Amino acid sequence: MSLLEFWGKTKSTIDLMIEDFLKGVKEWEVLDMSNYIMKDGKRFRGTLTLFFTEALGGSLESALKGAVATEILHSASLALDDIVDYDVTRRGDKSAWLVYGNRKVIFVTNFLIPTALNMISSYGEIALNTSINLWRDTAVGALKDLYGKSEEYELTIDLKTSSLFKLSTCIASFASKRVDLLDSLLEMGRLLGVMYQIIDDYIDIRTVKPGQLVGSARQLYDLTGDKAEEYVKTNFTKYKETYLNITKSLPFIQKFRNDIEQMPDFLVTGLLNEAGIDSF
Repeated sequence: MSLLEFWGKTKSTIDLMIEDFLKGVKEWEVLDMSNYIMKDGKRFRGTLTLFFTEALGGSLESALKGAVATEILHSASLALDDIVDYDVTRRGDKSAWLVYGNRKVIFVTNFLIPTALNMISSYGEIALNTSINLWRDTAVGALKDLYGKSEEYELTIDLKTSSLFKLSTCIASFASKRVDLLDSLLEMGRLLGVMYQIIDDYIDIRTVKPGQLVGSARQLYDLTGDKAEEYVKTNFTKYKETYLNITKSLPFIQKFRNDIEQMPDFLVTGLLNEAGIDSF
């Protein structure tokens, strides 16, 4: 089964698990907004948790709660980002803050975040502490995204995007009972995150007027000017080589290895195709 096929299959499973989670929310106001914030996601970060868990010999069942928690945290972070960035659309619809107002969305994310972390606590104290630290890094990354300098670009994307990719691979470590591989899996998640974000920012530079660039895309443009493509190619290649070197050292089941090695290109192709860009 290819990664794309695995994603299609597990996305449906994660969606059902999220539906079950939402059915357990008793307060109508919280349920309504939680459902809106969580709807229509690609579920890729949750899929990564399931994929790496199975690639390490673990069962999907053991990772499902962690995959759902990852998606809850990701959706909460997007809802908060939209408030800060004044983004009016999300996942093909109006942003949650535009529908419900800032204060209500902030209150609901304050419900979703500890709920997700509580779900992760079922994997043990180390898993919980690691996840809390990663969520803190996400918050610092959001500040860097707003106020960071161009020379802090790599740190910004490492914190704001890689943290939740790291959460995906972190939970896979615990769900597969391969805590001995935690550091390597965290680094793989970090590299996937920075590769994803550097391409996403490059797409913004290609498709948005310079004066309208915001966040890490603005930092990348300020850092590189008209040499953005060269910078992105060089750094993407560097990250990919490091990622591949790590994969070679880890005991992944053989049938998963090719898809794991192809994952950086899978991410790039998906982002570029979605933006209508052939290549870079």
